[in-house]
Amino acid sequence: MPLFISYSTLSKYKHGGDHFPKGLTLWAGDSGAYSELDEHGEWTVDQDVYGGAVYRFMEDIGTPPMFFSPQDWMCEPHILAKTGLTVRDHQEYTIDSVVYLRREFPHAPWIPVLQGWTMQDYLHHLEMYRLAGFDLAAEPLVGLGSVCRRQSTSEIGAIVTMLHSRGLRLHGFGVKLKGLEKYGHMLTSADSLAWSYDARKGGIKLVECAVENAHIGPCNNCFRYAMQYRDKVLEALASPKQFSMPLEFSA
Repeated sequence: MPLFISYSTLSKYKHGGDHFPKGLTLWAGDSGAYSELDEHGEWTVDQDVYGGAVYRFMEDIGTPPMFFSPQDWMCEPHILAKTGLTVRDHQEYTIDSVVYLRREFPHAPWIPVLQGWTMQDYLHHLEMYRLAGFDLAAEPLVGLGSVCRRQSTSEIGAIVTMLHSRGLRLHGFGVKLKGLEKYGHMLTSADSLAWSYDARKGGIKLVECAVENAHIGPCNNCFRYAMQYRDKVLEALASPKQFSMPLEFSA
Protein backbone atom coordinates (compact mmCIF):
# COMPACT_ATOMS: atom_id res chain seq x y z
CA MET A 1 0.00 0.00 0.00
CA PRO A 2 1.15 3.61 -0.52
CA LEU A 3 2.94 4.94 2.57
CA PHE A 4 3.62 8.41 3.95
CA ILE A 5 6.50 8.18 6.40
CA SER A 6 8.31 10.83 8.42
CA TYR A 7 11.94 11.93 8.55
CA SER A 8 12.07 11.21 12.29
CA THR A 9 10.89 7.62 11.79
CA LEU A 10 13.37 6.89 9.00
CA SER A 11 16.18 8.55 10.97
CA LYS A 12 16.00 5.72 13.51
CA TYR A 13 17.36 3.26 10.96
CA LYS A 14 21.09 2.87 10.40
CA HIS A 15 22.26 3.99 6.96
CA GLY A 16 23.03 0.96 4.84
CA GLY A 17 21.80 -1.43 7.51
CA ASP A 18 20.31 -4.80 6.62
CA HIS A 19 17.04 -3.91 8.34
CA PHE A 20 16.45 -0.57 6.60
CA PRO A 21 12.91 -0.71 5.14
CA LYS A 22 12.75 -1.28 1.39
CA GLY A 23 10.22 0.44 -0.84
CA LEU A 24 8.08 -2.01 -2.79
CA THR A 25 5.41 0.46 -3.88
CA LEU A 26 4.58 4.18 -3.84
CA TRP A 27 5.77 6.19 -0.85
CA ALA A 28 6.36 9.81 0.13
CA GLY A 29 8.26 11.52 2.93
CA ASP A 30 7.15 13.97 5.60
CA SER A 31 9.54 16.37 7.32
CA GLY A 32 7.86 15.99 10.73
CA ALA A 33 7.65 19.78 10.89
CA TYR A 34 4.68 19.95 13.24
CA SER A 35 6.34 17.81 15.92
CA GLU A 36 9.63 19.68 15.51
CA LEU A 37 8.12 23.13 16.02
CA ASP A 38 5.65 21.98 18.65
CA GLU A 39 8.39 20.41 20.78
CA HIS A 40 11.26 22.85 20.19
CA GLY A 41 9.79 26.09 18.85
CA GLU A 42 12.30 25.95 15.99
CA TRP A 43 13.98 23.57 13.58
CA THR A 44 16.80 21.76 15.40
CA VAL A 45 17.83 19.80 12.28
CA ASP A 46 20.37 21.57 10.04
CA GLN A 47 19.28 21.98 6.41
CA ASP A 48 22.31 20.10 5.09
CA VAL A 49 21.79 17.28 7.59
CA TYR A 50 18.14 17.05 6.55
CA GLY A 51 18.83 17.09 2.81
CA GLY A 52 21.68 14.60 3.14
CA ALA A 53 19.49 12.27 5.20
CA VAL A 54 16.78 12.32 2.54
CA TYR A 55 19.38 11.35 -0.06
CA ARG A 56 20.40 8.42 2.16
CA PHE A 57 16.77 7.38 2.63
CA MET A 58 16.28 7.33 -1.14
CA GLU A 59 19.39 5.20 -1.60
CA ASP A 60 18.56 2.70 1.13
CA ILE A 61 14.83 2.38 0.42
CA GLY A 62 15.57 1.81 -3.24
CA THR A 63 12.31 3.09 -4.68
CA PRO A 64 12.22 6.85 -5.40
CA PRO A 65 9.65 8.77 -3.32
CA MET A 66 6.72 10.49 -5.00
CA PHE A 67 7.74 13.61 -3.08
CA PHE A 68 9.44 14.79 0.11
CA SER A 69 8.39 17.74 2.24
CA PRO A 70 10.74 20.66 2.88
CA GLN A 71 11.42 21.95 6.38
CA ASP A 72 8.22 23.98 6.39
CA TRP A 73 6.76 26.10 9.18
CA MET A 74 3.16 25.58 10.37
CA CYS A 75 0.98 28.62 11.12
CA GLU A 76 -1.36 27.34 13.83
CA PRO A 77 -1.70 30.00 16.58
CA HIS A 78 -0.20 27.78 19.29
CA ILE A 79 2.80 27.04 17.04
CA LEU A 80 3.30 30.76 16.43
CA ALA A 81 3.20 31.26 20.20
CA LYS A 82 6.02 28.74 20.59
CA THR A 83 8.24 30.20 17.86
CA GLY A 84 7.49 33.82 18.73
CA LEU A 85 7.30 34.60 15.02
CA THR A 86 4.61 35.86 12.65
CA VAL A 87 2.68 34.10 9.89
CA ARG A 88 4.75 36.10 7.38
CA ASP A 89 7.97 34.86 9.02
CA HIS A 90 6.82 31.24 8.80
CA GLN A 91 5.83 31.70 5.17
CA GLU A 92 9.21 33.19 4.28
CA TYR A 93 11.11 30.42 6.09
CA THR A 94 9.05 27.79 4.26
CA ILE A 95 9.94 29.26 0.87
CA ASP A 96 13.58 29.61 1.93
CA SER A 97 13.66 25.88 2.76
CA VAL A 98 12.24 24.89 -0.64
CA VAL A 99 14.73 27.13 -2.46
CA TYR A 100 17.72 25.85 -0.47
CA LEU A 101 16.86 22.16 -0.67
CA ARG A 102 16.15 22.28 -4.41
CA ARG A 103 19.44 24.05 -5.02
CA GLU A 104 21.68 21.94 -2.76
CA PHE A 105 19.89 18.58 -3.09
CA PRO A 106 18.34 18.73 -6.58
CA HIS A 107 17.82 15.00 -7.04
CA ALA A 108 15.15 14.72 -4.34
CA PRO A 109 11.56 15.55 -5.35
CA TRP A 110 10.95 18.46 -2.94
CA ILE A 111 7.49 19.99 -3.09
CA PRO A 112 6.57 23.59 -2.24
CA VAL A 113 4.20 23.90 0.71
CA LEU A 114 1.63 26.64 1.22
CA GLN A 115 1.23 27.79 4.81
CA GLY A 116 -1.19 30.23 6.42
CA TRP A 117 -4.21 30.48 8.68
CA THR A 118 -6.80 32.63 6.92
CA MET A 119 -7.83 32.67 3.28
CA GLN A 120 -5.88 35.91 2.86
CA ASP A 121 -2.77 34.26 4.35
CA TYR A 122 -2.79 31.53 1.71
CA LEU A 123 -3.38 34.04 -1.09
CA HIS A 124 -0.47 36.09 0.24
CA HIS A 125 1.80 33.04 0.39
CA LEU A 126 0.81 32.18 -3.18
CA GLU A 127 1.97 35.65 -4.24
CA MET A 128 5.19 35.31 -2.23
CA TYR A 129 5.99 32.12 -4.14
CA ARG A 130 5.32 33.93 -7.44
CA LEU A 131 7.70 36.73 -6.50
CA ALA A 132 10.30 34.10 -5.58
CA GLY A 133 10.08 32.69 -9.12
CA PHE A 134 7.68 29.77 -8.55
CA ASP A 135 4.71 28.95 -10.77
CA LEU A 136 2.78 26.74 -8.38
CA ALA A 137 0.22 25.83 -11.05
CA ALA A 138 3.06 24.22 -13.01
CA GLU A 139 4.26 22.16 -10.04
CA PRO A 140 3.40 18.42 -10.03
CA LEU A 141 2.22 18.79 -6.43
CA VAL A 142 1.86 21.53 -3.81
CA GLY A 143 1.49 20.77 -0.11
CA LEU A 144 -1.30 22.45 1.85
CA GLY A 145 -0.23 22.98 5.45
CA SER A 146 -1.83 24.09 8.73
CA VAL A 147 -5.16 22.36 8.01
CA CYS A 148 -4.90 19.16 10.07
CA ARG A 149 -6.74 20.31 13.20
CA ARG A 150 -9.51 22.09 11.31
CA GLN A 151 -9.55 20.00 8.17
CA SER A 152 -13.30 19.36 8.13
CA THR A 153 -14.33 23.03 8.47
CA SER A 154 -16.04 25.03 5.73
CA GLU A 155 -13.14 27.51 5.91
CA ILE A 156 -10.67 24.86 4.75
CA GLY A 157 -13.16 23.73 2.11
CA ALA A 158 -13.20 27.28 0.76
CA ILE A 159 -9.39 27.50 0.80
CA VAL A 160 -9.04 24.18 -1.04
CA THR A 161 -11.65 25.28 -3.59
CA MET A 162 -9.83 28.57 -4.16
CA LEU A 163 -6.44 26.91 -4.68
CA HIS A 164 -7.90 24.13 -6.82
CA SER A 165 -9.62 26.73 -9.03
CA ARG A 166 -6.19 28.25 -9.70
CA GLY A 167 -4.91 24.98 -11.10
CA LEU A 168 -2.92 23.77 -8.10
CA ARG A 169 -2.54 20.02 -7.59
CA LEU A 170 -2.72 19.75 -3.82
CA HIS A 171 -1.52 17.32 -1.17
CA GLY A 172 -3.57 17.72 1.99
CA PHE A 173 -1.47 17.18 5.10
CA GLY A 174 -3.45 15.44 7.84
CA VAL A 175 -6.81 15.46 6.05
CA LYS A 176 -9.11 12.98 7.77
CA LEU A 177 -12.35 11.33 6.69
CA LYS A 178 -14.69 14.31 7.19
CA GLY A 179 -12.42 16.54 5.14
CA LEU A 180 -12.10 13.96 2.38
CA GLU A 181 -15.88 13.61 2.24
CA LYS A 182 -16.24 17.33 1.55
CA TYR A 183 -13.38 18.21 -0.76
CA GLY A 184 -11.31 15.08 -1.40
CA HIS A 185 -12.09 15.30 -5.13
CA MET A 186 -10.09 18.54 -5.24
CA LEU A 187 -6.98 16.96 -3.72
CA THR A 188 -4.40 15.00 -5.70
CA SER A 189 -3.28 13.17 -2.54
CA ALA A 190 -3.62 13.32 1.22
CA ASP A 191 -2.32 11.66 4.37
CA SER A 192 -3.52 11.06 7.91
CA LEU A 193 -2.24 9.36 11.04
CA ALA A 194 -5.72 9.52 12.57
CA TRP A 195 -6.24 5.76 12.52
CA SER A 196 -3.14 5.17 14.67
CA TYR A 197 -3.80 8.12 16.97
CA ASP A 198 -7.41 7.10 17.60
CA ALA A 199 -6.43 3.50 18.36
CA ARG A 200 -3.68 4.56 20.76
CA LYS A 201 -5.69 7.22 22.60
CA GLY A 202 -8.89 5.16 22.64
CA GLY A 203 -7.24 1.85 23.50
CA ILE A 204 -8.92 0.29 20.45
CA LYS A 205 -8.15 -3.37 19.80
CA LEU A 206 -9.99 -5.36 17.17
CA VAL A 207 -11.75 -8.49 18.39
CA GLU A 208 -9.88 -10.65 15.92
CA CYS A 209 -6.55 -9.21 17.06
CA ALA A 210 -7.44 -10.01 20.67
CA VAL A 211 -8.60 -13.55 19.83
CA GLU A 212 -5.49 -14.29 17.80
CA ASN A 213 -3.24 -12.48 20.30
CA ALA A 214 -1.83 -10.77 17.21
CA HIS A 215 -0.04 -8.02 19.14
CA ILE A 216 0.32 -6.52 22.58
CA GLY A 217 -1.75 -3.45 23.33
CA PRO A 218 -4.11 -1.51 21.06
CA CYS A 219 -4.11 -1.48 17.25
CA ASN A 220 -2.12 1.74 16.73
CA ASN A 221 0.55 -0.20 14.79
CA CYS A 222 -1.75 -2.89 13.42
CA PHE A 223 -1.77 -3.59 9.68
CA ARG A 224 -5.28 -5.06 9.83
CA TYR A 225 -6.66 -1.96 11.57
CA ALA A 226 -4.82 0.33 9.16
CA MET A 227 -6.37 -1.46 6.18
CA GLN A 228 -9.83 -1.06 7.68
CA TYR A 229 -9.20 2.68 7.95
CA ARG A 230 -8.00 2.75 4.35
CA ASP A 231 -11.30 1.21 3.26
CA LYS A 232 -13.08 4.07 5.05
CA VAL A 233 -10.85 6.57 3.25
CA LEU A 234 -11.82 5.11 -0.13
CA GLU A 235 -15.49 5.24 0.87
CA ALA A 236 -15.09 8.89 1.90
CA LEU A 237 -13.62 9.75 -1.49
CA ALA A 238 -16.73 8.31 -3.14
CA SER A 239 -19.05 10.28 -0.84
CA PRO A 240 -21.94 12.23 -2.41
CA LYS A 241 -21.26 14.99 0.15
CA GLN A 242 -18.39 16.31 -1.95
CA PHE A 243 -18.82 19.83 -3.20
CA SER A 244 -17.17 22.79 -4.86
CA MET A 245 -17.98 26.22 -3.48
CA PRO A 246 -19.11 28.81 -6.05
CA LEU A 247 -16.82 31.60 -4.87
CA GLU A 248 -15.80 34.78 -6.69
CA PHE A 249 -12.04 35.39 -6.52
CA SER A 250 -11.68 38.32 -8.93
CA ALA A 251 -11.31 40.73 -6.01
